[in-house]
Amino acid sequence: MREPISWLRFRIIFILLSFILVFGAIFARAFQLQVLERDKLKSRADRAHLKAINTIPRRGTIYDRGMHELAVSMEVDSVYAQPAKIDNIKKTTNLLSAALSMDRREIEAKFSSKKPFVWVKRQLDFSEAERVKRLDMPGIGFVKEGKRFYPNPQIASHLIGFVGIDAKGLEGIELGYDEYMAGASTRLIGERDALGNELFFVSEDGEAYKGMNLVLTIDKTIQYIAEKELLKAVSNTKAKGGVAIVMAPRTGEILAIANAPHFNPDDILEYSSPGIWRNKAVTDAFEPGSTFKAFLIAAAFEEGVAKPSDLFFCEEGRFNVADRTFHDVKKFGWLTLTQIVKYSSNIGAAKIGGRLERERLYRYVKDFGFGAKTGIGLPGENAGSVPRLREWSRVALGNISFGQGLSVTGVQLITAFSAIANNGYLMKPYVVKEIVNEKGDVIDEYRPSVVKRVISEETAKKVTNILKEVTKSDGTGAKAAIDGFAVAGKTGTAQKPDLLQGGYTSDKYVSSFIGFAPADNPELVILIIVDEPSGEFYGGAIAAPVFKDIAVQSLAYLGVFPKGSDEQAKPLFVNLTKENSLEEIREDLSSMPDFSGKTVRYVLRLAREVPLEMKIMGSGKAVYQRPLPGEKITQGASAEVWFK
Repeated sequence: MREPISWLRFRIIFILLSFILVFGAIFARAFQLQVLERDKLKSRADRAHLKAINTIPRRGTIYDRGMHELAVSMEVDSVYAQPAKIDNIKKTTNLLSAALSMDRREIEAKFSSKKPFVWVKRQLDFSEAERVKRLDMPGIGFVKEGKRFYPNPQIASHLIGFVGIDAKGLEGIELGYDEYMAGASTRLIGERDALGNELFFVSEDGEAYKGMNLVLTIDKTIQYIAEKELLKAVSNTKAKGGVAIVMAPRTGEILAIANAPHFNPDDILEYSSPGIWRNKAVTDAFEPGSTFKAFLIAAAFEEGVAKPSDLFFCEEGRFNVADRTFHDVKKFGWLTLTQIVKYSSNIGAAKIGGRLERERLYRYVKDFGFGAKTGIGLPGENAGSVPRLREWSRVALGNISFGQGLSVTGVQLITAFSAIANNGYLMKPYVVKEIVNEKGDVIDEYRPSVVKRVISEETAKKVTNILKEVTKSDGTGAKAAIDGFAVAGKTGTAQKPDLLQGGYTSDKYVSSFIGFAPADNPELVILIIVDEPSGEFYGGAIAAPVFKDIAVQSLAYLGVFPKGSDEQAKPLFVNLTKENSLEEIREDLSSMPDFSGKTVRYVLRLAREVPLEMKIMGSGKAVYQRPLPGEKITQGASAEVWFK
């Protein structure tokens, strides 16, 4: 009888162990799935059952130094469709086509998609959104997204740049500081069943936040003045284009960077040539021509190889060096060093360069910052080019002495020239003052930074005195002279290199003028470059008058007047809001319009016709404004409008 009992016990134990093993395996697998691989499997499940779509985030605001808005992001409606929920596709297509001014075939193609979610149109204007909302169609929904606006699109467009449909920066500051301004988007979450059918769509608002704000060194009024005068010069001379830069020499702050022709960043798709977007002040290099003579004489004075009164024979207009012949526009005999700069003798400059010799001149060229990026913080900056020292033949030394055979950017040139105005201190140029978060906390700030001392204060004063001679009645820069102020400056007229056949073109020039005022206590350094003017092409005739016009208006705006002047240092207001043209500076009074019941789009459009800095709060229709309707406002004043 013992044997059957032993066998029964064995079977019980075996079954028990089998259960333990099976349940152990199940437990181990469950532990693996629910603990060890939880995140990976959850992610896989989400991909299978959830659909996430990111909306366009709200970018940070770009301000000028006076906290005037240059680029803003506003919340606008984007319309989407869930085709499976549309009752009548044909009717819905026709209604949307009319409301959104879209091709019905484009909408039909979207609706015929098997996707549970499709964008119909993003970033609607206010009237479009209102028309679609009134239709109240099933399967059609809205979500708020950020849209970029440029309140004064003709102001600093090349510097600010623009963004794409996804709110990513594509040019200018929008590109260079994209990581700060981008912000985070809202995510739309759609949940799907096993057959891929959309069950519901919700918005996760918690993740969205606005990007950081930038405060620039740019002064909106000075920028406007520079844009207006440069455009006028380029138009009058039928030039290919132009650049104007205004810098504060003591700090390195850029107060204005203008390019012509300009473009409208609100309608970027209207421009067929990407070249028009380029900020040529930092991206394009050119031969500086005779403006370079200022650095030549600075090096000569600093090294003690020449004095202002030293005489040089200028060979009656022709000077042979090796196998080349240098020419002057006029036939000069004996000239002092001061006269060489005043009358812009290339032969005289070549002889001064010969005294310096190549090693010393090369050192000063590099010390002034040529051949290296300035670090201004803008995308696409060009370093220019300076030949290696071993390539400096006698001919090359002569050419470089009067600004040929090397290339510079506008930012390099004005930065180097500002060192002369700043008693020999070379400052680092910058265009961004602060990066500020939405709470107003300063995340990063940029302040004046001395790169190095290039020349002594004594040398800087000597060079300044000679440059003042250039703008006297018999100097090449006479048209840059300003009544009541001493102006130090230098003209430049450079033939453009022939990139196909070598050498230089005979009919294409870059005309330039660079100077500072008041000469003995410089407030502004201004560079004017006009590319390929038609007819007259000398820098003294083309660029010098532009310098004068910008300097006169900008100094008056800053409250800087000649000593003894009875002018009052009052603000100069300018109209910055015309869409199609830049109007003349004027002082004016006008009344505050009545915005009640108007849409945001209408208010923004009207703000471009009335000189107002507009702050928008809320959405819908205007319910309150400050100043009140009918109150007197000055040009450049600010206004606030609340919408509900």
